Amino acid sequence: MTARALALLLVLGCPCACKAPSAAADSVHPRIVSLQPNATEILFALGAGPNVVGATRYCNHPDEARAVPRVGGILDVSLEAVLAARPDIVVGSPSVLRGHLGDLLDASGVRQVPVVFETADDVEPGIRSIGTAIGRGEAAEALAASYRTDLRALAGHALRDPPLKVLLVVGRNPLVVAARSSYLGDLLARMGVANVASSEVMPYPTWSLEQAIRSAPDVIVDGAVEAGDLAALLADAGLAAAREGRVVRVRDESLLRPGPGTGRAALDLADEIRRVAADLPTQP
Repeated sequence: MTARALALLLVLGCPCACKAPSAAADSVHPRIVSLQPNATEILFALGAGPNVVGATRYCNHPDEARAVPRVGGILDVSLEAVLAARPDIVVGSPSVLRGHLGDLLDASGVRQVPVVFETADDVEPGIRSIGTAIGRGEAAEALAASYRTDLRALAGHALRDPPLKVLLVVGRNPLVVAARSSYLGDLLARMGVANVASSEVMPYPTWSLEQAIRSAPDVIVDGAVEAGDLAALLADAGLAAAREGRVVRVRDESLLRPGPGTGRAALDLADEIRRVAADLPTQP
């Protein structure tokens, strides 16, 4: 252990010699620090919100999570803040739980729960891992089953003949779009629409307005988080879908990151895509 790590443990009153490995999985009220917004959402969905004593600045869903003390960001976690929360369990990505943080948690007997949330298929195992770690296995199975039902219902939910061409924008300035290889691109494929950025290699490439115009989407999905009027921008550029009002704004942030609400949010988006494209011709 480094001198800095040892100093932190001593200052925070949790020297490694004084705290045995945590039995938090058997504890009714474990103290939990979440280093991922996805994990925070799952913890609250499992009824463990009151046990969350630390979270990142990006943990904003559900609204109750905003009141949890912050321990930094996702890549700039504050070691001092995490240890000051005196957690029994820390949930985070494998990459974040390596290095200094992992060493400190090991030394203080804190259980680490590494979870990955990169695709829609990662959510179920993530729910189960977290549920098992905090002693809420039954609730986790129920939540996983609900998520699985929604994700299965998404298959072909917006399918038409010919398929609707959709442009999903995740950044306005510059214009950043979701390609087929991205998590959001996968959701579009599941619902049965044609992603106009499918030929892109990068998951989230930057496009010019000219590229957006050439792609000629039937529907534009505005998933950008920064302020601005994407519909007006693209309408002024001459994009027909924007001029004709076929723009859907993502209002449920559960769509933008894999989590227990992703399936339901994707179903709602598919419904909106179908609604704004209802007047477009289909094959006889």
